Amino acid sequence: MDINIFFKISKDTINISQIKKEVDYKSLNNTNIIDVKELKFSIEYIRENFELVSSFLNVVLLKQNVHKAVIKTNDISDIIIDLINSWDLIKYLTFKSDKKIEFNLFLKLLDNHNLKEINCYEMDKYLIERLDVNNKIKVTTRVKAKNISPLMEKNCINSYSDIYYKKILIISLDTTEELLKDVATFINVNDKLKLIRIFNYSNELLSHIIDILIKCNKKNITIEIKEKGNDLLPINNSITYLNKVNKKYFEDNNIHIKINYSNEYKKNNFLKQLNFKLFTSIISLIIIISIMILGINYYNEFHDQENINNIESEITSILKESETYQNMDDNKKDIDFIDVNDTEEVITTTKKSNYVSAYYINYQQVFDKLLEKNNDTVAWLQINNTKINYPIVKSEDNSFYLDHDYFKRKNSMGWIYMDYRNNPVDLDQNTIIYGHNIKQGIMFGTLKYLFNSSWYNKEENQIITFNTPTHNMKFKIFSLYKTPETDDYLKNEFATNEDFMNFLNLIKSRSINNFNVELNENSKIITLSTCFTKGTRHVVHAVLISSEPVVKEN
Repeated sequence: MDINIFFKISKDTINISQIKKEVDYKSLNNTNIIDVKELKFSIEYIRENFELVSSFLNVVLLKQNVHKAVIKTNDISDIIIDLINSWDLIKYLTFKSDKKIEFNLFLKLLDNHNLKEINCYEMDKYLIERLDVNNKIKVTTRVKAKNISPLMEKNCINSYSDIYYKKILIISLDTTEELLKDVATFINVNDKLKLIRIFNYSNELLSHIIDILIKCNKKNITIEIKEKGNDLLPINNSITYLNKVNKKYFEDNNIHIKINYSNEYKKNNFLKQLNFKLFTSIISLIIIISIMILGINYYNEFHDQENINNIESEITSILKESETYQNMDDNKKDIDFIDVNDTEEVITTTKKSNYVSAYYINYQQVFDKLLEKNNDTVAWLQINNTKINYPIVKSEDNSFYLDHDYFKRKNSMGWIYMDYRNNPVDLDQNTIIYGHNIKQGIMFGTLKYLFNSSWYNKEENQIITFNTPTHNMKFKIFSLYKTPETDDYLKNEFATNEDFMNFLNLIKSRSINNFNVELNENSKIITLSTCFTKGTRHVVHAVLISSEPVVKEN
């Protein structure tokens, strides 16, 4: 009597066994009487018609949604594994026989790329590892290991596969030589370990575990030490030391050591932790807010500077449109090249000019065009060898142009403006001009150049151009100084000539250099003022030395 193979489907599992029984091949070929849940084939028939049987059974498994297979006896495993290897849906395989999986059967299993788990009685250790590494197949064995150690017993480890796949190792025993050997064996064999949980702490045990992890080059493991029943001081000291000496290995391989605090400990230390966390959170919040504010300020400053640069470009275009040719040879004049280093020190180099100026600015045309853009325009200020070359505006107060640009748009860099009390047409005895000291050299950012001796010792630098729609004027510097924040130099009206002369003598006496300029009660001066630091000011005074009325062209 032939040995036949019996296939029985129950729910999601196909059970495969052998029977010694005649098979009615006529009935098998008659599809009207085939029960797809109980099928029988002889081994010879399967071998002779392997593709047919394999395809037929594969369709049956797909229709019944079967993804588990159970082989009752290893005697038929050879041909059955060939079939299983052709079935895409089978993910879980169980060998019911209490026999060891031999090498020839292992080779067939190695050809399978669909299985996820195999359960068998016994398999050699290296075969288990190869299936796991090569095919990602998890193998669990049922054979019980002999002489199980206390550590293995505590962790419910009864076989080699239990050791190999264990993800959590619990150590609740006192440290002994036997325990240290068992821990080393476990870590050497295991390939899936994620957590080592220590209940009975000792420095010797923790150091031993770290040494084995490094020796075996283990990765992605957390060592968790239970706080309850252990002295935290040596634990913290040991963790600090091990983290320090093994820093690179821990970082590269994701190894962590931590203390697992009990609920009782957390409750007793709740207030302390809460205060610390609150303090840390507040500090973190302050840092985040500060960074955000710095970022916003940087963006706003960049945006404001871009707007100023665009305005300057537009004004420069207006100047170029108002250039008229004249012959004026400046070859004999020197040109100062001025810059400021990181410590705010002014650096000046002087070169002979080889440039012939061929142009002259017709400020009557300039003012006509500027007044169309801003009707607050009252004058034009230019200072040699600085970046100060701007139209001056005047508002109804001294606040508006502190944070508005020439086009009256909000801008932190403001604009150069005249004191609202001054008369921009006839000029007062003291006409006051304000501007921000911008680090990028914008507005009065280069007024500090005037305080360098290499700048103010050049006579041509001491002449300031100050034009209005009605007059072209030149002023000569007679006083430069830094002063604490005060308003005693910001007077524009004087009760008597004596008051005015006292004022002139005061501001002249503050000068860092004696310019030998004569002043009298009929003098008209301009005052340039900007911030030097938060509490100090840079101040420049210049006296009118020439004024020519503008002759308007028809």
